[in-house]
Amino acid sequence: MSQASLVFACRPIAEGKAEGTVLISKDEIMFYLCDPATGRITEKGHCLEGRSVAGKILVFPGGKGSSSVQVDGLYQLLSRGNAPKAMIIERPDTILVTSAIIMEIPLVDRVEPGFYEAVADGDLACVDADKGKITLVKS
Repeated sequence: MSQASLVFACRPIAEGKAEGTVLISKDEIMFYLCDPATGRITEKGHCLEGRSVAGKILVFPGGKGSSSVQVDGLYQLLSRGNAPKAMIIERPDTILVTSAIIMEIPLVDRVEPGFYEAVADGDLACVDADKGKITLVKS
């Protein structure tokens, strides 16, 4: 990370560390409505419709859908190498928390104030859920 980076404290949920490009969703995400072969969101009318979550640091408000479709959707993405590298969530739910832990996808929430104003699509971010911090490099 560069010296021009911003660091934000967060609450670790699923441990691990990942670095990648930020993808922001203002809409909740149902991972079952992602194409496992590409990671592209297929949900009609979703703010990220047609964009891929594969290998991204995904910033989103929360999940939606039943437990079985959410777990299966994320598992299908992961098994094809198209899951997000890490997830920053505003409103975690039991299903996404459990899935992230089992699938070893770093997951954090309760990011300190200012993060959501500072972050933008395309920024580089390092999510360190082991240390409870997010390092953000503006694009």
